[in-house]
Amino acid sequence: MDTEKGYYLVHLTSGGEYKTPLVASQLFDQAETQGATKEGFAPEKTEAWIIGSMREYVDGNVKSKINSLRIRCPHIAIYMMNGIGRLRNLPVWPLLYMHRLRLGKNVPVIFHCRGESVARWALRLRNAFPGDRVVLDVRGFWPAELLYARGIDDPALAKGRDLEDFNNASKYLKEIISKVDAVTTVSAALKELLIKEMAAPSQTSVVPCCINQISADAKRFEIRKEWGIAEDEIAVVYSGSTATYQHLEDLTIPFLKKLAETEHKIRLVFLSSEQEKINKMLADAGIDINRVILRSYPQNEVANALTACDAGILIRKPTLVNKVANPVKIAEYLAAGLPVIIEKGVGGISETLFEQSLFKGIEITAATGNMGNIVADVNEWLNNGLVNKRALVRAYAARVYLWSSAILISREMYKRVLKKS
Repeated sequence: MDTEKGYYLVHLTSGGEYKTPLVASQLFDQAETQGATKEGFAPEKTEAWIIGSMREYVDGNVKSKINSLRIRCPHIAIYMMNGIGRLRNLPVWPLLYMHRLRLGKNVPVIFHCRGESVARWALRLRNAFPGDRVVLDVRGFWPAELLYARGIDDPALAKGRDLEDFNNASKYLKEIISKVDAVTTVSAALKELLIKEMAAPSQTSVVPCCINQISADAKRFEIRKEWGIAEDEIAVVYSGSTATYQHLEDLTIPFLKKLAETEHKIRLVFLSSEQEKINKMLADAGIDINRVILRSYPQNEVANALTACDAGILIRKPTLVNKVANPVKIAEYLAAGLPVIIEKGVGGISETLFEQSLFKGIEITAATGNMGNIVADVNEWLNNGLVNKRALVRAYAARVYLWSSAILISREMYKRVLKKS
């Protein structure tokens, strides 16, 4: 195929995911960076298409959300195609076809699909426009996540209907992978799994969950003063929700309690909109609330708040889902200059990053009753040149976890699939 004429790029999503902060940063910010960055193998036009329900068409909150996304992403066009589920999503297909015709037949379109369920629509469009290409973006191993949501950590433990649902989801994912032109995913571990279990191509690209910018320390000391953190104190932060998979009550909070009890310089920071729930968790754990900073900030202010801290924490059980995932929390911590205390095996972290001390790997899920040695080791790490690591952490984040860097990987993938005959 002659790629000299260029190409258009369309990011596709469905299932109401566009309403979430996660997808705002992972799909729309990614698309915006593609639209705004003209250097290199850039698309001539970038759009985001949302497949939704007919109810959303008249929902004022949805219209407000779409408008906010358009303000957030001025370099891309955002369209919504609404259908009625009980009528096989009519009129989604005519709307998709109409919008594809609007883009013209002379320039190929790459459909970058968030998940396998939306890829089926792009594959149907490719049948109608053979010059187009379909990229499947696998942001997590959905068959295992389906079980994880039901409390089943390992697919080997699934039985009956759960096992049937897992096998059906796996079969569907494998079928979609066999039909698309390229696959991209979030971690080397997930790439390896998809190649081994789902027959994904060896050229599957890896683009982690990224963010838009590095957070400078401009407000670091102002915020620390506001929080009452002394110059020699070490602020260890948890940022996020109280969802079960975050393991706050059973792993994170007990570990942080022990950490603060054995080192008087440690100050615990929790940034979350769920303050009441976290307050109760802390009280139930017997933590002195006066030693804790608990704050809630608008999403666009969290990055500055993180810069006031010294290290981030991310503890999740090393289940299959968590081993292959790449939480955006990692990028947020690193961009704020925070080395990360993380459960080993989680988040797809390279061993070299532990060796460089940008990450501190711990293994507490199997040692919750005897954390003394682990806590002592982490305290030594926290007291050993932590401030000097801030620049190194940010430099790594700039290379790996910024959309401005990551889209270059995607563009190489787009170039490759456009060369297919």
